[in-house]
Amino acid sequence: MRRPASRLLPPAARRAKTRAGRRAQETGRRRRSITGSITGLFLLLAIGCAEQPEARTRIAEVEATIGTGPNAASGPSDVPRGGSLARAAGGPAGTDYRVQAAPTPGVVLGTISGGSPKDTSITPTHDLAVCRPFSETLVLSREGGVGDAVVWLSGVDSGPRDDAPRRVRLTLDGCRLSPRVQRIAAGSTVLVNSRDAMMSRLQFTANGEAAPRATLLLSDAGQVVPTAQASAAPGLVRVSDDMHPWVRAWLVVAPHPFVAVTAADGNFRFDGVPPGRYTLHVWHERLGTRDARVRVDGGVQTRLQLAY
Repeated sequence: MRRPASRLLPPAARRAKTRAGRRAQETGRRRRSITGSITGLFLLLAIGCAEQPEARTRIAEVEATIGTGPNAASGPSDVPRGGSLARAAGGPAGTDYRVQAAPTPGVVLGTISGGSPKDTSITPTHDLAVCRPFSETLVLSREGGVGDAVVWLSGVDSGPRDDAPRRVRLTLDGCRLSPRVQRIAAGSTVLVNSRDAMMSRLQFTANGEAAPRATLLLSDAGQVVPTAQASAAPGLVRVSDDMHPWVRAWLVVAPHPFVAVTAADGNFRFDGVPPGRYTLHVWHERLGTRDARVRVDGGVQTRLQLAY
């Protein structure tokens, strides 16, 4: 019988080979143990991730108390007491706003409803070569919404930077100003473009201010006159022509990003709103004012339905 090769080795060599075999077996066991632990860890992590609930945005349906502003009886150009655009920011005077994004902001979105298209017929009395009779719709409406309504939050003292354009255009054409209502940032430049060959004197008067902020004289078609005084401070600014009383427009000088002018469907949306309790105001040239209390929670969409 042939002896195993290991028996042919000297005793010392056989002992060394045995020790080496044992060390190899121990190393293999350790590697298998580490591999199993890592595999188990990944499995636990995978299970844990699978058990985490999917992040969802909760929709908060808010029952808002709607009321007519205390000044509404004196004319639709008024706004609710304490709801002026000039005092819609934070601070004791309502004029302080800091550019500071909230860690977990909320969203306010909603619809202004109850409108129906209403046409107004205008019959000019002079400068008839330019100012011909026309009709205009002061209540834009699509599917029951209210367009050209100004919506804003009051009491917001911080949030994102207002990204509204710094240069806007207001056009006098056919004895009419357009756009009828537009939102502009405080400190922006208004370029007034006349396409009418007639004398006009436009006055920019903010709600609650006795004297006009600016007065512009226009005389030639193609004339462009800039003004920055009209947007020097937040407010609802009426643009009128004291030589043609039917010429009218509105500049909504916003104190912060949470100001909107609705389209014909009446929808609006404010992103990046810091959590807190605020008052939401609505103003329309023809329909008057409304207001509602609203609570904004971080990561929550607060949905409002306001009706005239």
